[in-house]
Amino acid sequence: MSGNKYIETANPHRLLTPGSVLLITAGDGKDDNIFSVAWNMPLRKKPPMVAILSGKGHYTYGLIKKTGEFGINIPDIGLAESVIYCGKNSGRDVRDKFKEAGLSRVEVEEISAPMVAEAAARIECRISQVVDMGYSSLLIADILRAQVLEDAYTNGKWDFAGRLELIHHIGGAEFAVSGRSIETSE
Repeated sequence: MSGNKYIETANPHRLLTPGSVLLITAGDGKDDNIFSVAWNMPLRKKPPMVAILSGKGHYTYGLIKKTGEFGINIPDIGLAESVIYCGKNSGRDVRDKFKEAGLSRVEVEEISAPMVAEAAARIECRISQVVDMGYSSLLIADILRAQVLEDAYTNGKWDFAGRLELIHHIGGAEFAVSGRSIETSE
């Protein structure tokens, strides 16, 4: 890439995004909440594991800490406004974030937290390790169960040939949309 000019950035983390934005749910059977997370990653295929980063001050973090589990809900473009709402409003201030964000709860099999009925995919998780990062914690979890919309998933991967457009956080209130896949020669 000779001849290209590079600039310094004060936000190197944004070079590693955009990653899929997630809606994280937690609940203990009586109380539940939902918040948006852009800092996440798969860790291992077998057994399947994932990690998310959560601020310790988040209302939902307290529920996760109490139950040792959480749900990952993967939204598509149709839930972009809900993602923004869940990211900007605390469960301490909003009695029912699901309702206010226009989302429906659905009960699942492996965890006590409800999941988002409108999500393109849902992953039920149980914490296996918490890494203290000061202000936040890295929550490493085993994936107990995963479901995905049939028309959004083909041959073991996301299928962008139809209506699927996942949202990816770029920074602030700006997002990118994934809407196609490409295939290269091996």
